[in-house]
Amino acid sequence: MSSEETVEEVVENTQEEQSVKKKVAIDLPSEAVARIQRTACFGRCPIYVLTVYKDGTVIYNAEKWVDKEGTFQAKASTELFQKLLKKAEEIGYFSLDDLYDSDGVTDLPSTITTIRSEEDLKQIVNRYQGPEKLADFEQYFDSLYLSLEWSEQDTE
Repeated sequence: MSSEETVEEVVENTQEEQSVKKKVAIDLPSEAVARIQRTACFGRCPIYVLTVYKDGTVIYNAEKWVDKEGTFQAKASTELFQKLLKKAEEIGYFSLDDLYDSDGVTDLPSTITTIRSEEDLKQIVNRYQGPEKLADFEQYFDSLYLSLEWSEQDTE
């Protein structure tokens, strides 16, 4: 169920004042339509990856600083994804920057969201000073899916 898709990103080169194309790999299984990942920090930040598939299957890999650790599966209605997609469209998700970060800040977790619509595939890494509407979207994503009824998966 795993594959990588590559999208092109335009990166500004301030020294030469020209745009340079760079390949950015988005690691999202081909049957997946959405993903949210929260990464580590130096403290107790929740670490997990939640992936939503076209058929409504949702896989939650809960690593650390979460209620339950392990791999879990749930089933969600396709309407839940339509709500998420609608919210993404409302905030202009597909036109937001791909990266919100700062080299000078080191102890912050990242929230990485990936959404696949019929027309687009977009991933945003939000670690530092992303727009409030993006943070609201990330919380909305969590609220839609983390409240599902989960069953633990055998990882052996």
